[in-house]
Amino acid sequence: MKRMILVLGLTASIALPASAQAPKPAPAPTAQQKQLIGTWEGPYASEQAAPGSLRLIIARDSVWKLTLEVVADQALSVGEAREIKVEGTTVSWVQDIMEMTCKAEGTIVAGTLKGGTTCEQGGQVAITATWVLLKK
Repeated sequence: MKRMILVLGLTASIALPASAQAPKPAPAPTAQQKQLIGTWEGPYASEQAAPGSLRLIIARDSVWKLTLEVVADQALSVGEAREIKVEGTTVSWVQDIMEMTCKAEGTIVAGTLKGGTTCEQGGQVAITATWVLLKK
């Protein structure tokens, strides 16, 4: 009898941590956040870089996903977006571009996604850019 109780006790204690680690379903995006989902395109401007354009794709399943394509005179090495945050109609993220760490943030204003990016290299600001994107 004592062995059976001990085995049941061990089984229960082993099962608890596994169930405690089960991922919680992500909350559905709010109506405001849904406005960000889609493909956005438009120009960027910078005093430190040649003009070009951006194509930003924002998606959401269980987590927010973001893909940025930079269209410029020269090919740019663009890493994956990380630290993606969405609050209301504002999206922010960090991304490596041309060996620089870039932080970007944009907010929907009257149907347009307006924002800016600051890129650092070696702890110093190397490039800043502003952008205005329209949903396609």
